[in-house]
Amino acid sequence: MDQYLSADTAWQRTVGQLDAGCARQLTAQVRQIVDSHGSSRLPARNGDVAITLLDRPSPRTATVSWSDPRGCKYGEQVWRLATAKRSGLCALSGQRIAAGDAIYRPSKVEPPPANATAMMLATVVELAFNDPCC
Repeated sequence: MDQYLSADTAWQRTVGQLDAGCARQLTAQVRQIVDSHGSSRLPARNGDVAITLLDRPSPRTATVSWSDPRGCKYGEQVWRLATAKRSGLCALSGQRIAAGDAIYRPSKVEPPPANATAMMLATVVELAFNDPCC
């Protein structure tokens, strides 16, 4: 019976090592694909939050990758052009936002996303998508 237990443990370790190797390889492949398609426009780090502008589906929307290890990760989150109702900080640049400024914010959905109160200045988003170097 001990023979079966040790064989099971060895097999579990082998599978675990294969899974870890496959995960590293897959991560590298995804990074290469994302980088080669130019979707890593203006990556920003706001504290521990990583933000990447991915796409511009329309003149009033932007697709954003948002990763906050303390609360949420959204691979393709749609943000919409709006007017700031309160002051705050731009999640992308760290610049001050005043009430009334043009901003992008996560689309309203139910239940609201963990980053529902986040904002990005519209001028910063426009600049990022129009910058020929990115």
